[in-house]
Amino acid sequence: MPERILGLDIGKETLKAVLVATGFKGYEILNMKLINIREFGGTENALKALLEDNIYSNNVCITSLPVNNFSFRNIRLPFKGKKKISQTIPYEIEPLLPYPVDDLLIDYVITSQSNQSNIIAAAVPESDVKYLFQILNEYQIEAAVIDIDSIPVALKLLNSGIATGCGLLLDVGTRDTSCIIFNEGKISHLRHYAFGGEETINAIAEKTEIRFDEAEKRNKAFKTSENNDGMFGIYQKFLGEIKNTLQFLRLKGELKSEISKIFLTGGGAIDPLLGQEIENFFSVPVETVDISETDDIRFEGETGKAWNPMIMNNALALATRETKKAGGFNYAVGKFGPKKKYEKFKKDFTWIGATILVILLLFGINFYADYHYNRAYVKQLKYETRDIFKKTFPEVTRIVNPIQQMKVRIAEAKKASITSNRIGTGSTVLDILKDIARLVPPSVDFVVKNFTFDGDTVEIKGETDNFNTVDNIKSCLSRSTYLKNVKISSASLMKKGNRVGFNLKMELK
Repeated sequence: MPERILGLDIGKETLKAVLVATGFKGYEILNMKLINIREFGGTENALKALLEDNIYSNNVCITSLPVNNFSFRNIRLPFKGKKKISQTIPYEIEPLLPYPVDDLLIDYVITSQSNQSNIIAAAVPESDVKYLFQILNEYQIEAAVIDIDSIPVALKLLNSGIATGCGLLLDVGTRDTSCIIFNEGKISHLRHYAFGGEETINAIAEKTEIRFDEAEKRNKAFKTSENNDGMFGIYQKFLGEIKNTLQFLRLKGELKSEISKIFLTGGGAIDPLLGQEIENFFSVPVETVDISETDDIRFEGETGKAWNPMIMNNALALATRETKKAGGFNYAVGKFGPKKKYEKFKKDFTWIGATILVILLLFGINFYADYHYNRAYVKQLKYETRDIFKKTFPEVTRIVNPIQQMKVRIAEAKKASITSNRIGTGSTVLDILKDIARLVPPSVDFVVKNFTFDGDTVEIKGETDNFNTVDNIKSCLSRSTYLKNVKISSASLMKKGNRVGFNLKMELK
């Protein structure tokens, strides 16, 4: 079954959610939702409204914190080991931070490594992470990753090859803008500016003397429907701050190339005049971002018709973000990290464990009973085998292994039988019987009751009609090729039938 991931972008004004399914064919956007936090009376109520649609419940969740909550520092360390870097960073950036390092959560990404490591470290007050964690936890949402706004979008552009060379990603929100500077396929710097789409709307409202909500509706069409004279002033300070940042980085030698492209995203960047003025100010092309085009991402059914990339980019980038360390920053660690699966079902595991224990106990009892019965049965068989051996071979006084000893005795008896069945030059008992049948005519009343051969002598017990016939049989056998000294050892009338029973004994020649 494909894994479902919820990308949750919680802003100051709006909550954006994108639900995707992962599979062999890439990502598929199952659903998306945009909720105005002010209309629902706060973030908690907005989350509650989102989860009223069951499709957003019980999924892997990846979310982020606003960039203005963080302090960013670029540092350089003279070693490469990740363990040593993690131990050293807090001491390196502590003098540069406005808070005690013990009150912060710090994560980092490595931008480049040779003999030394160039690192971007981002520190956020632990209280900010705790607040987000508690809100999500209240509604049974467990964040697998807590990233920084705009970072997943930037990494998508870089990893897809859309963002090349040196450039900027400007994520313009309602009141804040994230600026991510990239160079040679890596994020090199992060900055935050106090500028957002709200300033543009305020300027439109002031210029046209209409209410803020009306100006917000007319923002998209402002370029073509209103006179733009004087509108550039609302961007001057913002663009000037970005220009100063770039010049400062060049003076420090941390930015050696001129920017060649600027990417725009965020709800505040919907204003068409903003992109035009940025392009004029920096004299570089400006392009709006659509994360759905950076990867193998498909829309389910009619979902694509409602797609608004500028607003939903960050939520989609979160939903399709890599969960490994290379995927960016992550503050869902330690006590704020996802619980292990077995902890969620700890009570169930207790009952399951007890049930398994009872089953194993019953199985053990059954196994022991079978073992005890089989052991008693084998003991009885051994006793009976020993008893049979004693009766069959009474001359054997020392019995060690009756079965093996019996096999040896049987083999010896077979060997002796084969040897004793040979007469003279290889004739057998069958030859003797054939000779007897040849010598005694068929007309003679002669019935053999017992034939015994011990290797040297032959004894025949039989019956006939009278005593004269006994003498006749003796005479016939005296002419045998194999027998000699034929004697009548006994002859007597039988009790029934007036028959004569007799014994003949003879020796081998």
